[in-house]
Amino acid sequence: MRYFLPHIIFLILLASPTTASSAQEPTDSLHVFHGRGLEIFLSNSGFGAGAFIARNLGQDWSLRLGVDLGAVKDEREVAFFDRFGHRDVPNKANYLLEMPLQVGLERRVFRSKIEDNFRPFLSFSAGPLVGWLYPYFDDDNENGLLDEGEKTHDVLSGLPGGHFRTGVSLSFSVGARFGDINDSSYGVRFGYRASIYNEEIALLEASIKAPSRRFGTPLIVVYFGALGN
Repeated sequence: MRYFLPHIIFLILLASPTTASSAQEPTDSLHVFHGRGLEIFLSNSGFGAGAFIARNLGQDWSLRLGVDLGAVKDEREVAFFDRFGHRDVPNKANYLLEMPLQVGLERRVFRSKIEDNFRPFLSFSAGPLVGWLYPYFDDDNENGLLDEGEKTHDVLSGLPGGHFRTGVSLSFSVGARFGDINDSSYGVRFGYRASIYNEEIALLEASIKAPSRRFGTPLIVVYFGALGN
């Protein structure tokens, strides 16, 4: 026993600096996760909703796939209501619903300086876009104008008379996640989305504004989901 004791003490002393050093080293927690969630957003056109899935690509990067649904309106649109609740939007030509499917990258920033329960990030995403364009009124004489006697539609009643439009969309944003990285989480994102359609779309009567292929809006997004490394 006395023969082995010096050797044991020597091994303990040799190992102890390494153990102390490793205990002091910061743990590199992962920003991103394998998870899924829902989101609600506010744009210039109103509210919308969507869903996403995400996958970890490393300490600071994640891959994100998201889809959402929302309306697109022209900034000149103003709705008026009479005493009976009838809605009138002067010079409106068509409604547009759009559903972008985007694949993107998120990059966590300041990971070494901020606690894991607050995780700021930058993101970029892009992908195909499907729109559903449908009329605001029945253009019986096909002159492109709402004339007396022509029936107008609300957001739902005109849906069957629509047709698809396709294009692409791009988004840039900055945001932050909150909560336990291994549990449920929520966050907020501020950004801008541009939509580019393959064909021109008229949201207002042509005499007021020419049809366009490009639409853009700032976004405020709140999202939440089930996460895990």
